Amino acid sequence: MNVNDYSEKWYKTLAGQDALQTIDSLCTDAMSEIFGYYALQMGFLSEQHDLLINSRIAAGFSLIEKDSRGFSDVASTLIKNVEHNKNDIDITPNNTNRNLIISTNEQLPIETDNIDLVIATHALETSIDPHQVLREIDRILVPEGHCILIGFNPFSLVRAGQFFKPKYYKKVNANNKKLRSAHRVRDWFSVLGFEVLDVHHFGFRPRVKNQKLFDSLLWLEKLGKTAWPVLGNMYILHVKKQVVAMHPHKKVWKAPAVLTGGKVALNNTARKVRRQNFYNL
Repeated sequence: MNVNDYSEKWYKTLAGQDALQTIDSLCTDAMSEIFGYYALQMGFLSEQHDLLINSRIAAGFSLIEKDSRGFSDVASTLIKNVEHNKNDIDITPNNTNRNLIISTNEQLPIETDNIDLVIATHALETSIDPHQVLREIDRILVPEGHCILIGFNPFSLVRAGQFFKPKYYKKVNANNKKLRSAHRVRDWFSVLGFEVLDVHHFGFRPRVKNQKLFDSLLWLEKLGKTAWPVLGNMYILHVKKQVVAMHPHKKVWKAPAVLTGGKVALNNTARKVRRQNFYNL
């Protein structure tokens, strides 16, 4: 099963809609202390949901990319409009008053050290080279810039229950190869020099279709946060880019030693004069 297909079906379920509200709440809390000039939202939710709406950064961009099925419907419409108008542009406003950038997550058309905040939703799961995606995020972020990354947890209770269904075993097993745990992604960010500020696991209720049954299982959310927090269906990771300041080495100049009496180097004539004038007193 393609990760994009899984994500599309997931966010249409009751559990997915509840997870989306949780993502909104956690992102709003994380962005309350983030300031700057430019913010970028990339990944699966860039076309469907605006996570930058509560950001203090006014200039926001959403990136939509080409996947294995070709360009998305939104990107295809934009390309047709560009070809029709004969205008060579790749940025255009969408319905959420954000600027859309048509690109790939592995090669971002953004200058180095230029973005203050990046929100990446399932950008690693949908990429063939997740390490390159993180390197690009590291490249475009300014020093002390922030990244909020949302992903599916391969060790969640919801996903573990599907292994008992034989017809889904192969699909889920193949899908899990593209899912990375929060612990692994933290290690990748640490290698790049990022500081991990916060990690949240959420989404402990099963994917049921009945609204009343889903509401009655709310106690699983409260129990999961205390009993098995790392087994949530999704996680959100907040990191900050750290840059070590390089100070040039300066040679320390020492003051010359003060010459005291008796240690002055005298020639023979000076010694003779000194003996004649002082030693006989």
